[in-house]
Amino acid sequence: MTNEVNRTRRGLVTSALTAGVGLAAGAGFTLVTDSPAGAAAAAPLLTEGYSVRRFGAQGDGKADDTRAAQAAIDAALKAGGGRIHFPAGRYRITRSLRFPSMERVDVTGDGASSTLLHENDEPLLIWPEGVSCREVSVRHLRVQSTTHDKSPEAAVISCLGGVERSLFHHLLFFADSVRSGSGILTQQVADTTTLESCIMWRIGGTGLRVARGSEVRVIGGRITGDGSLRKENIGIHLVGDNGGVHVVTTDLIGLHTSMRIGERGHASNREVFITHTTFDSSVHGLWQSDNAYTSIAGCWAASCDEEQILLDENCAGAILSVAGGTIFNGGAYGRPGSHHGLVVRAGRFTLTGASIRDNKGTGILLGEARDYAVTGCRIHNNGIGAALAGENLVVSSNVFTDNGQHLIDGSGLNKQILGNVFSGRPADKNSVTR
Repeated sequence: MTNEVNRTRRGLVTSALTAGVGLAAGAGFTLVTDSPAGAAAAAPLLTEGYSVRRFGAQGDGKADDTRAAQAAIDAALKAGGGRIHFPAGRYRITRSLRFPSMERVDVTGDGASSTLLHENDEPLLIWPEGVSCREVSVRHLRVQSTTHDKSPEAAVISCLGGVERSLFHHLLFFADSVRSGSGILTQQVADTTTLESCIMWRIGGTGLRVARGSEVRVIGGRITGDGSLRKENIGIHLVGDNGGVHVVTTDLIGLHTSMRIGERGHASNREVFITHTTFDSSVHGLWQSDNAYTSIAGCWAASCDEEQILLDENCAGAILSVAGGTIFNGGAYGRPGSHHGLVVRAGRFTLTGASIRDNKGTGILLGEARDYAVTGCRIHNNGIGAALAGENLVVSSNVFTDNGQHLIDGSGLNKQILGNVFSGRPADKNSVTR
């Protein structure tokens, strides 16, 4: 990609981060009844269940609708579950809406025309400790953070008792004039739960935090930061002891850390699968600090300040597999940082068929790595193409082009470095420095 194209993409990202709600609402966030045929089909559904209007909600953006919304929730829970519906309107919510028991509920709106105004510095929807958000769905709602700045713990959805077999679908969270909190925070077990087609725009805390569990899916959608780059501004955080997590076609942009795997003091995650996902314009792209097996396929990791993908010194037992995709443009914004591509300070990995390019630091930087292979990659226009270390390694069939320095070999015993092609800068065609 030329520098002009790189600048164009960065410009689009910057414009998108500042364009706000109009663009977010246009990114696939449509009304449930957006055609006459659709309205006719949906009409019976919209008159069923526990509409907050029936309990006195005005939805005019002026009246405080908290009491009415809580009354609808309480009625549904008392009846053993049901559909709690917010028809088109703007609903002021001035304190947390609580779900104190585990009945199955379906919390719905009419898409972008149903807006909950999240005012106070506390969670909007909360399942308290001891109450699992079990077999629940939250769908087709727009949530605007208003009135007061929010702390990171003031999530739109807070599942303090865990979340099981639940669905969060077609949601838009955003803020304009105040700092928003987090998106969805879970404690205790998160199991067999899906976040699909959700947009978290200018999030101030963490988009999705998963405490522990298995079979969590994040499909589509976008999580963008608020521009502060504060440490608590994270796209997705898998705290520990999660297995079978899948992140697919999701954008994680403009945060301190686009995606964090692991946290000191917690059990290691187990298996994480990341496919066709974007880590872009953050301080750190993907940052792993535990011994999980992580598979990255066809991803775009770009324009972050420190590194695009990192296995830190706590990853001695980790296994990383990177196949295809692009790792590039470290240091694109001129902010302080190391500006590296892939950094592996500990653990084992394979890197195959990827493009590592235009990183102002080092394209591939290795520390106490071992048992690794770098094959079939195109490594070009980096400050340094690759700096090897560790032992038991294969680096072969790669093309190094126009790097400030192609390959620095500081590795130890039992290695094969062969069949690589060097061209362009520097002039030495066999540019391996030992």
